[in-house]
Amino acid sequence: MDLNQQMLSDLAEQLGLEDNARSAVTTAADLASSYKDKNEDALIAEIRELRKVMKTNPQQYQNQVAALRTLRSVMNEEQQRRLDKMLMLLEE
Repeated sequence: MDLNQQMLSDLAEQLGLEDNARSAVTTAADLASSYKDKNEDALIAEIRELRKVMKTNPQQYQNQVAALRTLRSVMNEEQQRRLDKMLMLLEE
């Protein structure tokens, strides 16, 4: 199963991450594109900084980690491996 914008939009809406779920998906897609050419060390540093920001609101942090875990089931093996590494960094 491929991850598509409708699935992301539905998930964002279910989790209450943003009132306008379609806008959230577009923002996420744009943000993902900005990371496309960064090396792994730069990405790890950004994930660690993101963790600090996310943990300022524990409930929202838990919702966001839950959303990431939900996405795992629709990813291929390579995407799952990368997500697992990202989750490990977010939760350390």
